[in-house]
Amino acid sequence: MRSTLVPAGLSLLLALAASAAGCGGRPGSFASDAKAAETPASERPAPVVTTRVVAGPIDAQLTAASTIEAERMVTVHAESTGRLVDLAFEEGDTVQAGALLGRIRSDMQASGLDRASTSLEKAKADLETVEALFAQKVASKQELDAARLAFRTAMIDVADRKRDVRNTKIVAPMTGTITQRGVSEGAFVTSGAQIASIVDFGSLVARVYVPERELDRITVGQAAEIVGKSAVGRHGQGTLARIAPVVDATTGTVKVTVALPRALAGGKGFLPGMYAEVTLTTESKTQATLVPKQALVRDDDEVYVFVVESKDDGLRARRVRVELGLLDAEHAEIVRGVAVGAEIVETGHAGLKDGALVQRTDATGQPLAEGGDAAASGSGA
Repeated sequence: MRSTLVPAGLSLLLALAASAAGCGGRPGSFASDAKAAETPASERPAPVVTTRVVAGPIDAQLTAASTIEAERMVTVHAESTGRLVDLAFEEGDTVQAGALLGRIRSDMQASGLDRASTSLEKAKADLETVEALFAQKVASKQELDAARLAFRTAMIDVADRKRDVRNTKIVAPMTGTITQRGVSEGAFVTSGAQIASIVDFGSLVARVYVPERELDRITVGQAAEIVGKSAVGRHGQGTLARIAPVVDATTGTVKVTVALPRALAGGKGFLPGMYAEVTLTTESKTQATLVPKQALVRDDDEVYVFVVESKDDGLRARRVRVELGLLDAEHAEIVRGVAVGAEIVETGHAGLKDGALVQRTDATGQPLAEGGDAAASGSGA
């Protein structure tokens, strides 16, 4: 029996032919399958909310927290020792400078003044006698000098005793409001005891610290907005009164003092110790190119926005680098990069790539009709 040898190449061709016959004899089916495997899946558009770049006013502002203080505030202390009588004030009372607040019993001080006055009368009589004797050359120069010294000493003692009597009267050193009473009538006090605190509500200020780089953008006399953070309803406008002439080297900030008008103080206004927020406007522009701050995409030190453009295959987002100007709480000024009227992505740019296919949606994520306006899908600037 003879065996027939088939070349290897012919065997491969026969096998391929048999395989093709088993598949229905469709020539080129392997090429079609390979092409189908290489075809990418269709691109799905990313849902985004868009808005338009607009022109409008913007104010650059600095906001800092502060505690309201009174620049004119004094504590009244007793300047004598004794029992308090005729205490004539309560917390919340308004007093005038020099007004009598109360008295300390002056029995002891009055007795001291009587003794000093008696000593002065005697010293004066002794001096007159010695002067007469000295004129007759009976008394010596040393005796005359001693008599004069005794007289001057007696005069000083009388002045001291008169001051002690005056100090038994407790008077207001300035005009203001009693904010604290430290004693009760009938109490025994010693010299130096705290009697009351007086605050001038016309001297309320808020001190804030601004970055050194903003120093040239603020000026004495400019307005500052003040808003109470804990006490509801406290707000108004103060005036920048002083700018410290030094920079804190540790923090790189400058102390700024904002004065509150009398109309904002006391009652339902601001009180010393209240927590407030102070806002200073450092620069203003009436016509600026504005976008919502949430439309900005930050990459290290660079800032981008996604501009929506219409292409043959639909809407695509192009990543554009922009240069920022002023910033406020909601908007950012675009100095360079996009123009007024451009449609940009406001939300939905997380993970969005340059050139990506996008679909306009409203704020709830519902797709907008073809050709829907950007202002309808976003909040607008």
